[in-house]
Amino acid sequence: MLSGTVINRYARGLLAYAQAHDVVDALDAEFADIAKAIEASGEFQNFLANPVLPQEMKLSIINKLLPAGVRKDLSNFIALLLERGRGGYIAAVAERFHELVDDLHGRIAVEIESAQPLTQAQTENIVAELKRAIGKEIQPNIRQNPQLIAGYRVKLGNRVLDATTQSALRQFRDSLLTRSVRKEGTR
Repeated sequence: MLSGTVINRYARGLLAYAQAHDVVDALDAEFADIAKAIEASGEFQNFLANPVLPQEMKLSIINKLLPAGVRKDLSNFIALLLERGRGGYIAAVAERFHELVDDLHGRIAVEIESAQPLTQAQTENIVAELKRAIGKEIQPNIRQNPQLIAGYRVKLGNRVLDATTQSALRQFRDSLLTRSVRKEGTR
């Protein structure tokens, strides 16, 4: 299990370096590409986390992932993670680094699930309301989920706004069950 404290410490350290050297967006883009490649393969994740394999071999494979190779500063950062036995943390650190960069730029990624395809106007309305409520630029990731029956669900970090029929029916069922238990308990 990965430690959130460790992930956050490395991501914040990389962000401090990136800000000091004015390479925030460049590092974010390249680190995201590396993370996608790592997350695409469970075998590759295990390879990087393997403490027996030499650090040079792991760095060589990572350098081959990108056509132009990895930036020297990012390569050094990844080497530091590998040297300290944190190879299994690379993708998680990249994800947290991206979240910190988004926060720095006043952006936030939001997942919007809808039962039916949203029109452009509906999407713009939801995004505008979220932007007004949160005060940040919204980057929506919209996907369709027919199991919701109707309505939409917005996931913002660990918060969920659920305006779906599925949720309303579940709440109604729970309410009926609660009343039924209360009535039986008073007899």
